Amino acid sequence: MLVVCATAYSRSHAADIRLLDDNPARSAGYQLLDLGTVSEEAISHARGLQDGFTSKGAVKDGSLPYFENGISGDGAHTYETLHIVPAWGGLKTGKVIFIEGQIEKGDLDRLKELVERTGFSDCLKPGYCPYNNVISLNSPGGNLREALEIGKYIAGQNFITLLPENAICESACSLIFLAGYTRYEGFFFPRRFAHETARLGIHQPFLQLPEGNYSADQVEHVVRLMNQGVNEVTDYFLSTGIGIGFMRNMYGTKPGSMYHLSLAEMAGEGIFVVGRPQDLSNLGRSQMLSYCSGVYQGRFNALSPELLANLQSNERTFLTYVTGQNFVCLGVKSQDGNSWRSYVCDGSSKCLLGEFGQVALFELEAKGKLSAFRARDAETLMNIATGIDNTEIGLALKEYNHRVALLYFVELFAENMPTFETSFKRIPASLAFAKVPQDFCGQVDEYDAGLVRLVQEALNYSGIDVGTPDGSLGPNTRKAIGRASKQLLNRADSVIDVPLLKALGVPEDEVRGHVLCGG
Repeated sequence: MLVVCATAYSRSHAADIRLLDDNPARSAGYQLLDLGTVSEEAISHARGLQDGFTSKGAVKDGSLPYFENGISGDGAHTYETLHIVPAWGGLKTGKVIFIEGQIEKGDLDRLKELVERTGFSDCLKPGYCPYNNVISLNSPGGNLREALEIGKYIAGQNFITLLPENAICESACSLIFLAGYTRYEGFFFPRRFAHETARLGIHQPFLQLPEGNYSADQVEHVVRLMNQGVNEVTDYFLSTGIGIGFMRNMYGTKPGSMYHLSLAEMAGEGIFVVGRPQDLSNLGRSQMLSYCSGVYQGRFNALSPELLANLQSNERTFLTYVTGQNFVCLGVKSQDGNSWRSYVCDGSSKCLLGEFGQVALFELEAKGKLSAFRARDAETLMNIATGIDNTEIGLALKEYNHRVALLYFVELFAENMPTFETSFKRIPASLAFAKVPQDFCGQVDEYDAGLVRLVQEALNYSGIDVGTPDGSLGPNTRKAIGRASKQLLNRADSVIDVPLLKALGVPEDEVRGHVLCGG
C-alpha cells in the first residue's frame, strides 16, 4: 500500500471540521494591510466600504447588479474593485467552517456533508458563487491526495479561504488554502486571506512506503506514481495563480523541513494579509533591512547581499537598492515623527525616483531649494541626478555611495514629490519587525553609523588618522580601514568585519552587538 503524504507531523485522527458560531474576521484585528504587492486600488476601495459590511445582505445590496448576470461593469470600476467587494465583504460577514488538525482520507466527504446539511454554500448558480462563505484553516498537513481533492472542491465552490490569527497551515494544508480564488470570464482574482500572525509552510510532497522488498516492476510503479503526483501537484498549484518562486521553494525544501513564507512573499502570491495597522515612530537598521528584504523577496523570490551592503540611514531617512534590477527601497520619517513612510521601485511600474534627475534639480535650484547645501554637496546631488538620467538607477546610486549625499537626495525627493501622500506608503509593523532573513545573520552591518563611529575612534587610537569621527563610511575612512587590515591582519581589503573589530581592540560584547541576529 502506498500513502501519498505531505506533512512533517503524524497524528492518528482526522481533522475537526465544524461550523463556527462567530466569524473571527469580524473583529477590528482583521483589517487589510497594504504590503505593496496586491492591487492598491482594490485595497483602497475595500477599506472605504468595510464599515458598510454589516451583513451578507448589505454586501450584496451594493454589488449584486455587477454579478447577477455575469460580470457587468459600469466604467467606474476595474475588475479588481468589482471582485474585492464580495471577497472582502464575504470574509467580514460570511459564515465560517473551521478545519483544524491532520488532513486524512474521508475529510472531503465530511466537509461536503457539513456544507449540505447547514446550507453553507451560497451560489447564484452552480459553479458561480461570488458571495460564498469562508473556509478557515489550522492544520499541519496530512494526506496530500485528500487535500488536493478538498482544494478542488473549494475552488469549484468559490469559497473564501482564511488563515486566522496564530494559525498554522503547513504542507498539504497549503493546497486547501490556495484554493481560495475565482476565475470568472478568464479573470483570476484571489479570495484567500491570512492574518499577519499566521504561518504558511511548504515542502516537497513525498511517498511513504511500508518496509519490505520490492520487485523491479513495483519500483517502476512507484516511480510512475511519483512523477504523476509531482505533475498533478504542479498543475494544481499553477491553477491557483502562484508563481515559480513558490514552486522553487516548495520543491527545494526536503520533506523533513519546512519553508515558511514571509508576509511579503504571501502578498506576492495573491494572498491578502490582514491584521491591525500600526504606525512606527522608531525604526532601527535591522527593521529597515527586514522591511526592504521582505519587499524584495516578495517581488523577486530571492534575496540579494546588496540589500545590506547598500543600506544607508540616519535618524529620519533610509535607502537601499540592488543594482541592475531597478530596485530601490527608501523611507522617510513623517514631520511629526509619529510614522515612517516608504517608497519602493521594483521594476514593475514607472519609478518616480528615476524621473528625479537634472531637470528636477534645476527647477529646485531656481526656486532656491538647494541654497541650504554647501556648494560641494549641491554638486554631488547634481551628479547623482545626472547619473539617474543616464543609467540604471541602482548603478547611478552606487556611483555616489556616500551616506550623507544619498540621504540628502532621498530627502529632496520626498519633500518635493507632489504625490507624496499617495506614493509613500506607511511601513507595516508586521514587515518591519519580521526577523532579519537568515541569509544576513552573522554579518556585520558596516554602514551602521554607530559602528562606523566606533571604528573611526579605534583607527584614530591605533595611529591611523581619519579625522573627527562622524559615523560616515566615506572614501577616507575606507582607505584607513584598508591600511588597518593590511597592518593588523595582513589582508588586502577594506571591509569592517569581526576579525577587524577584534584586531582594533573593540570589546567582545560590542562586537556581538553589531553582528546581525546577535552574532
